[in-house]
Amino acid sequence: TYLALLDLRQCMDKKEVKYFILKDCRLAVDYGEQFGEHFEGFVRLNLATDPALVERAVSNIITALEKRNP
Repeated sequence: TYLALLDLRQCMDKKEVKYFILKDCRLAVDYGEQFGEHFEGFVRLNLATDPALVERAVSNIITALEKRNP
């Protein structure tokens, strides 16, 4: 399995990550706190899928971050 843990804590408060990913990025991911309390503010992406889906997910995150922090 190929997994990536993205640390979004530098971009926003860790309490905002779930709303941001779901509403702004329109993605379904695993959230870091599922893997331990020290991972709150992280999201896990599964890279073992169609590369186009990974590219779209990352693009959604980048676009939403740019809108949030112009």
